[in-house]
Amino acid sequence: MNRHQTNGYLYALVASLALAASFVFSKSALNLLTMLQFGMLWFSMGVVWNGIWFFLRRDYRNVRENAGRKTGVAVVIAILEGAATGLFYLAIKAMENPAVVSFIGNIGPVFVTLMGILLLRERFRTTQVIGIVITIMGIFVINFREGGFAGFFDPGSVYVISAAFLFSLATIVGRRMHHLLVPGYMSLIRSFLLAVVMALLFFRADIWPSIPLNIWKDLALGSLLETLIVIVFAYQALKLIEATKTSLLISTKGVWTLLLAWIFLGVFPTGVQLVGGLLTLVGVWLITWTRRTTHQE
Repeated sequence: MNRHQTNGYLYALVASLALAASFVFSKSALNLLTMLQFGMLWFSMGVVWNGIWFFLRRDYRNVRENAGRKTGVAVVIAILEGAATGLFYLAIKAMENPAVVSFIGNIGPVFVTLMGILLLRERFRTTQVIGIVITIMGIFVINFREGGFAGFFDPGSVYVISAAFLFSLATIVGRRMHHLLVPGYMSLIRSFLLAVVMALLFFRADIWPSIPLNIWKDLALGSLLETLIVIVFAYQALKLIEATKTSLLISTKGVWTLLLAWIFLGVFPTGVQLVGGLLTLVGVWLITWTRRTTHQE
């Protein structure tokens, strides 16, 4: 493993930890706010964080060369991730435990692998197929209740699976166009688009809430982590390691979310949900382990 790969793994791990923490902060805020109130404040703060990062680091200098193509890639990824992010927070609001949302989101590496095979002509082996099957089994176990799979009909499950698909598509686009990636620029555009959409919807349909100080803290810290730290670090990782390995490390967010939600929100998955979540982690590990073996041959 060379220095670039090591840095890539560290970037992905930090992104995973930051994403898990942002889930807990967002759930705390969404327990009090409507989705439109939350979205307008969360992503407006995200524009501030990303703007400060973008201009202090002078990332605009990285956009000058091939500015049109870099902007085009950034806008495409921002639209995909923006739609996915909205769906994901709808899922967090709809479901009691953000760790369960995170575990279901582990279907993402399955989508990334299948898209990589179909769109990027990446290779796969039998063990990788087994990993995909185990991950899908885990999703079914998580959604098992009342003697059937009624969980699949819950809005939260539909939201998070749809979000995972869009996030995976954004990952593939990012991997394919990695030479045009400017993570800080992409994150700024994404936050700006989401803030504008949420603000327009808010002023048409909602009212300004009375927000306690602790919720402002959750919004500020959570938006800093999700709208800036996660995006910048995840796409830095994509520039250094494969998309499947990035997805694997970020998929560990379920474990961190479980621990943080237990400590700070006092919620814990049911036994069935926990078993399903662990199955998704095993499945994702098998998918990525196979990928590593393939490249050694």
